[in-house]
Amino acid sequence: MNKDVYYRALGDSLTLGLGPLLHRGFVYDYSNHLVQTLRQPVRTEVVARKGMTSGDLITALNDDYLRMRVAQSHVITITVGGNDLLQAHQQFLNTLNPVSFERAEQLFYEHITDLLFEIYLLKSLHPTPYFIRLIGLYNPFPQLPYSAFWINRFNAILQSMTSSVVRYVDLMSPFTQYGRRALAWGGIHPNRRGYRLITQALIESGYNPLL
Repeated sequence: MNKDVYYRALGDSLTLGLGPLLHRGFVYDYSNHLVQTLRQPVRTEVVARKGMTSGDLITALNDDYLRMRVAQSHVITITVGGNDLLQAHQQFLNTLNPVSFERAEQLFYEHITDLLFEIYLLKSLHPTPYFIRLIGLYNPFPQLPYSAFWINRFNAILQSMTSSVVRYVDLMSPFTQYGRRALAWGGIHPNRRGYRLITQALIESGYNPLL
């Protein structure tokens, strides 16, 4: 490639890098890795919001400006799903009915499927080499007996979406290994070590058609 590489980071507070003070999270560390690997300028744009769900991301992609930016992208990372589960958990606490998780799982599957379809469609109109990284969920609430089950279910959906351009990035393994040592104060968002784990998982995620 002779032109600049466009990297769009889509998603929730993980993409924003919330958690540790004076740290920008994984996006810019991964962007720097791309610069060093590809030996080309990488133009990075973050499209993320605290609390964003998979449904919110679908809605955001209806914006014509964002659609244009995604169509031009060579690298796309996506963090989404955690807030879907947090909302389902809140509903479960109010009703004690596990159907809230079942509904959230079905909607998550539909939203991820629709999201990738839209990206494929946009990229077909702007046919340049590209790849997508679906960043998996980790478990910030291991003390809840049902948390690992539903997080693994959501991760299975992300993993099922792999294709020639899509790779799933596993976070459960490294975050389980480090436990609370990978989380910032408050126990939900990663700390510096946690974001380094995400960057490393992205780097190790495999095939890069831009090389």
